Order: sequence, then C-alpha cells, then structure tokens
Amino acid sequence: MPTCPNCQGIVQATDNFCGHCGNSLAIASDRDRKEDVFDVLTPTLAYYFITLVLLGIYKLTSVFPEGFEGIVIITVIDVAIVIAFWGNYFQTLKPLFSLRGLSLTVMALTILGAVAGSVVVSVVANWINLSIQDDVFYSTYMFQDTAYPFLLSTLFIAVQPAIFEEVAFRGFLFDNILKVTPGKSTVYITGFVFAIIHLNIISLLWLVPLGLVLGFLRGKYNTLWYGMIAHFTYNFSITVFEFLGWF
Repeated sequence: MPTCPNCQGIVQATDNFCGHCGNSLAIASDRDRKEDVFDVLTPTLAYYFITLVLLGIYKLTSVFPEGFEGIVIITVIDVAIVIAFWGNYFQTLKPLFSLRGLSLTVMALTILGAVAGSVVVSVVANWINLSIQDDVFYSTYMFQDTAYPFLLSTLFIAVQPAIFEEVAFRGFLFDNILKVTPGKSTVYITGFVFAIIHLNIISLLWLVPLGLVLGFLRGKYNTLWYGMIAHFTYNFSITVFEFLGWF
C-alpha cells in the first residue's frame, strides 16, 4: 500500500491529500519543481550579484577612494550586506556556531594545514612573480601609513574575511545551494564562486582549492568554526609573511 511521504500513514493511490496529516500527495510538475528551485536560490543569487557588483566597482573603477579610506568604506558596506542576509537566516545558521562536538585534533590539523597552504601559495606566487596580496581587495601596503599597520592589516585581511566570508559562502550560500544539489556539488559550487568573486584569474590557482577545502570542512563537520579558523590562519599567515618580507 502507498504511504504518505510526510507521516508514513497508509493512503489510497487515488488520494490527493493524506487523511492522517493533510499533506498534499500530488506529484509536483516539472514547472513546480523549477519554480521551487528558483525560489530557494533567489536569495543566494541576489547576495552574490550584489557583492560581485560592489567589489567589481571597488576594484575596477575609481568610485571609491584609494588607500585606507576606500578599504574602510568597502568593508563597512560588505559587512552590512552580510549581516542583513545573516539576520534573515539567523535561526538556520545558529547551529553552525555551536561549540559542541568540536575536536581539538581537527582544529590543530586545520591550523597546520592552513599554515602549510599559505607557505605553498606564497612560494608559488613568488615563483610567478606575483604578490599574494594582489588577489585580494585588502593589501598590507594600504595600512603602512596608519598608526597600527599590523593590527589593522590583521583585522581587515584576516579577522573580517574569516568571519563574514565564511558566514556568507559556507553559511547561507552553502545552505541554500544544498537544498537543491547534493553535498559534493554544493562544495564545488561554493568553492568556485568564492574564488571567482576575488576577480583575479591567476589567483584561481589557489583560491579554488582553498574554497573547496573550506567547503569540505563545512559539509563534513556541519560547523563554521573549522572554516573560520582555517580562513583566519591562512590570511593571517600571509599577512605575517608580507610584514616580515618573506617569499
């Protein structure tokens, strides 16, 4: 006998609604499924489009001031956008910040892997004669004339992306895409869009793998903590290398 997919109660093949829970038994049409997918992905597409346009204007035009002032303005706007979407998905994202079940071993391996990755990327970037900071929007040289160059570099280059990029890409973007695609596909999609939004073709060589690793950590452990730790460690290590003049 057929059963209701919602409550598992026995129903008749000719029933349109379950007599136990009232759930609709009608099979969704292709058009309905497409509309459902579009509804689910609309917020994701909206966030990505808004952010891509904003960062494109910042990097490719002279609309924003150069140097530190421009960094402050673009960061405030970017953070405000993420917070707005974050608030809309607050209850969904809340479990991803739980400290329960976190493994010190996984955390330590994540940190070591991020440091190793930053070294490899710095060596590769140096080999092709490209500063690793060229692939991001916040470069350490922009903070040299401030009162606290290393502190501000750490806040803008390591802390802010580690929190807000992870909430965006491995938070509500990951969750929305996961509703319409398998887990592995979600990791690939979010990894690639994370890399592309940096608007630098050469940096795809390391940003795609980084995005895939961060997506893997999010999908496997169902938490944002490992990704935020890895993201912070990676960016912070590169910041330290820049100030020390290594690579």
